[in-house]
Amino acid sequence: MLVKKQHVETPRARYQAMTVSQSIKQTGWVRLGQRGDSQVLAILVLAALSASLAFCNLDFPYGIQPDEPIKVAFAAGQHHNYLHPPLLIILARFAGWLCGASSEHDYLLVGRSVSAVACVAASVLFYAVLRRHADGINAFLWACVFAASPAIAVHAHYFKEDAVLVFAICVGLHALVRLKEQVSTVNLVYFGFALGLAVTAKYVGAGNSLVLFIVAIVSCRLNLRQAIIIAATDALTVVAIFGVSLLSETGSGLSTVISGLGTELRHAEAGHDLKEWFWEGYGLTHFRYHLIPSLTGPTVAIALGAIAIAIIADRNKYVAAYAGGAFIWLFLLELSPLKLVGQMRYILPVVVYLLLAAGIACSRSIGARSRLAAIGLGLVAMVASAHAGMAYVANLDRQTDTRFAAMRFLEKQGITHFVVDYPMGEPAPQTRDYRDLSSTDYLVSQKFQRYLRGGGLSAQDPRVYELAGMFRCLDSHVAAEFSKPYGDYGYVAPTVRIYDLRDARSCVPGNGP
Repeated sequence: MLVKKQHVETPRARYQAMTVSQSIKQTGWVRLGQRGDSQVLAILVLAALSASLAFCNLDFPYGIQPDEPIKVAFAAGQHHNYLHPPLLIILARFAGWLCGASSEHDYLLVGRSVSAVACVAASVLFYAVLRRHADGINAFLWACVFAASPAIAVHAHYFKEDAVLVFAICVGLHALVRLKEQVSTVNLVYFGFALGLAVTAKYVGAGNSLVLFIVAIVSCRLNLRQAIIIAATDALTVVAIFGVSLLSETGSGLSTVISGLGTELRHAEAGHDLKEWFWEGYGLTHFRYHLIPSLTGPTVAIALGAIAIAIIADRNKYVAAYAGGAFIWLFLLELSPLKLVGQMRYILPVVVYLLLAAGIACSRSIGARSRLAAIGLGLVAMVASAHAGMAYVANLDRQTDTRFAAMRFLEKQGITHFVVDYPMGEPAPQTRDYRDLSSTDYLVSQKFQRYLRGGGLSAQDPRVYELAGMFRCLDSHVAAEFSKPYGDYGYVAPTVRIYDLRDARSCVPGNGP
C-alpha cells in the first residue's frame, strides 16, 4: 500500500517564503514609487513648458484683441451684460482683489493671467486623462503637443473665455475617467461640479456637459440616485457661480442674465456680417483655415493617420470615442454661420478631443506595432507644434508685430491723414463702415482679406459685395504691406495693407465719377 507523503513546512522554509514575499512586495512598491516619480517629473516639465509659452509676451499691447476692453471694464466693477457666462469675470475680479489691481492695465494683466493659468492647468489635466489610456512616454509627448500648440499657447494670452472653457472641458474629462474607475460619492460630486464649470465658462459648454453626462450614465452604468447627485451638483455649481457674479456687482439681476443669454442665442443663429455657408467651404472651412493652423499640418496628418489605424485596424473604443467627440464638435461648427475665417478660437474644444484620440492611437496602435515609430511620430508632432506655437507667441511682441510696423511706417513717412479699419493696439482714427473715406488719404486695413473672400461667397449682404469690389479696385494702390511667416493667426501679426487713396477715389463706393 502506498502512503502519500505529506508536506511539512519547516521554520526555515517558512522564513524563506516570507523573505521572497517581502522582496516581491518591496520591488512592487519601488516600481510604483518610480512610476509615481516619473509622472510627477512629467507634470512639472509639462507645466513649465506650458507656462513658459503662456506667460511669454503676456504684456502685449492693449487693444489688439478687440473684446478685451469690455472684459477689463467688467473685471474692474462694471456690471456684466451676460453675453458670456461669468466664470472668467469672477476669477479675474478675485485675482484682481488678491493682487490689489487698481488700474485698467492691472485688470488687463490679471485677466490675461487667469487665461494663462487656465491653459497651464488644462495641459496638466490633459496629461492626467491621457495617462489613463496611454503609456508614459506617448502621454507626455502628446500632452506637450497640446500645451505647445498654437491653439493653446496663443489663446492663453487673451482676456477671453476660451482658455477657461478648455480648462473646464479638461476638468470634465478628468472627472469622467475617475468616475469610470470608481463610482463613489466624491467622484460623482466632482463630475457634477466639472459639468457646471463648463456651463459657466462659456454657454456652448452646456452641450459638452450634456454629452458627457449621457456618456457617464451609459459607460459607468449609473443608477437614478447617482445621476441625480451629478445633476444636482451641476445645477448648484451653475447657480452658485451666477449668484456670486450678481452679488459682486450692482445694476444686474436675473433679467440681465436672461437678456444676455437671448442676445447670444440670436448671435449664434444669425452669425456675423459674413456668412461662411457649409457647402461653399465643402464642409471644411474650420478644418482648413482653423484646425490645421492651430496644430500644424504635420501634427494633423499624424493624428488622423494614427486615429484611422486605431479605429479601422484595432477597433479601439477609446480612440473612437474621443475622435467621435472631435468630429461631432467640428461638424456642428461647420454647420454654424459663426465660422468666420480667422476665428480660430471656435475650434479649441476640437483640439482637446482630437489630440487625446491621437495620443491613445499612437500608444495603443502604432506603439503596439513599433514603439520607436510611435515615439518618433510623437516627437515630430511635438516639434512641429512647438515650433509654430513659439513663433506665434514671439510675434505678439510689439517689436515684431505687423500692426506696429505699419504705424511706424506712417510715422516715418509723415502721413497723418489716415484711418484704420481694425484696432491697432495704439490710438488711431478708425472707420467703422468705410463711408468716411472721402477726406482721408490712406486706409490701413486688416480686413481686406475678409471682404475679398466674402465677394466670392453667395447670399451675402449687398454691402459685402460692394466692399469686395472696393478692395479689388484698391489692389493697384497698395503703398505698403506688412506680414509675417507666422502671422494671421488669432490676432497674431495679421497681414496689414496701407492703401493710398489719393489717386483711388473712384474705388470708394459713393465717390465714383
